[in-house]
Amino acid sequence: MGSEIHKEAFTQQDYRAFEDAWLSELAFVRQLFEQDGKLFSESKRLGYELEACILDANNQPAPINHKILSELDTSLFTHELANYDLEINGSVFTFGPSTPSDLKKNITRLFQEAENAAQKFNTLLGLFGVFPTLMPEHFDPAHYQSDMKRYTLASKRIHELRHESIHMLFHGEDEVKLDRDDVMSEALSTSLQIHFQVPFSRATDYYHAALFASVIMVGFGANASLVLGKRAWHESRIPIFEQSTDARDKRRRKKGEEKRVHFAHGYIDSWLELFEQNRAFKILFPDVVDAPVEELYHFNLHNGTIWRWIRPIISQGKEGKWGLRMELRVLPSGPTLIDMQTNIWFYIGLIEGLVNSGKDLTKIPFEVLKDDFYQIAKCGMQHRFHEPLEGKSMILNEWIVHSGLNLAREGLESLGVKHIETYLDIIQARAASGQNGALWQLKHFEKYNNINKLVEDYMRNFKNDTPVHLWSV
Repeated sequence: MGSEIHKEAFTQQDYRAFEDAWLSELAFVRQLFEQDGKLFSESKRLGYELEACILDANNQPAPINHKILSELDTSLFTHELANYDLEINGSVFTFGPSTPSDLKKNITRLFQEAENAAQKFNTLLGLFGVFPTLMPEHFDPAHYQSDMKRYTLASKRIHELRHESIHMLFHGEDEVKLDRDDVMSEALSTSLQIHFQVPFSRATDYYHAALFASVIMVGFGANASLVLGKRAWHESRIPIFEQSTDARDKRRRKKGEEKRVHFAHGYIDSWLELFEQNRAFKILFPDVVDAPVEELYHFNLHNGTIWRWIRPIISQGKEGKWGLRMELRVLPSGPTLIDMQTNIWFYIGLIEGLVNSGKDLTKIPFEVLKDDFYQIAKCGMQHRFHEPLEGKSMILNEWIVHSGLNLAREGLESLGVKHIETYLDIIQARAASGQNGALWQLKHFEKYNNINKLVEDYMRNFKNDTPVHLWSV
């Protein structure tokens, strides 16, 4: 949920000063866009962030991330909202023949470093979209919230804006319900976030392609079907995050104003529209600092508290050029390192393939696309959606086998990426079997109705790095 802020309390003067600073920086961004791309990079780059759960010997959450992070002592590993989670910040890659190998080495090395540190405290690291053994008692901030000011302030500010508690409620096969006076219910969700810097000249095309790819990936990569012991959505992180950080009061909810966590407002003509949309959201952290306008400190802080499933980011590279990148947020952690690498390459390949297809993706009504996103998140990979090339209604996993796999292959080949056969084989096999992490968990729960055994079997497969489509029940 971001880096630390500087103060523990704010005044109305702070809010006014922050808004002035943020609007000045927004005006600066507007001027950058008026230069017709002269100041922006055309380079493509890849990065990732990975959130992991900390487990004790009994498969329960172990609230010791501060100990593990002290042992690691590097900014590559950071806090998460709950002190039984931590985040790994991966390297940045350009695209070329060796990128899959480089990414594999990087994610394996960093995870092993974190795991070695965890083992010193008799704990393990696991990768779950939602950690199945989490129960309501694990959201008490006094015992389970990481020691950072921003988390306490987020809870306070959202409660101020809502004027009431947060009521999380959604239905899969069972009803999932949790009431909180803080944002700790968001700690249910652990994610894999992919950063994809795209060329300025085609940034709008990449954004639209990412919207469609996100519908596909939220089903293909689903791994969050058990929540508080209940059978929920296949990718339950979607309603969890959207509801647990909803800062709208009753009036704004009734008017249908957008949540801070949302899919998108619609198709766009320019990324500047995405940044202008930030005006609609109340300021959470009016943390004013004395920084040059071009650092975009206030602009980025506010943008970072609006958790779109595809977050637009602008930043300046070392060479002085500005870059536009998408933070792709729909994927969960896990189930294994090999599965997540597969998810990364499928996501990137789909986006690149869709851009290269030359299709006008905006011909499909946006509301159809948005509805598909939530239906696939709820029902999974074997549900119908409107495929992106012709808009035909198809079963998602069947479309992947017949069309999506080739589209991703062509996209990756156009990026110059080599040695991807292993990942393409896993994509084909997972789609053909229909079994991702979400479906495996539901099958296991139906057979044994035993969360502890489920986590034990899950962790056994995870340690072997066995792709999830091969997991038996």
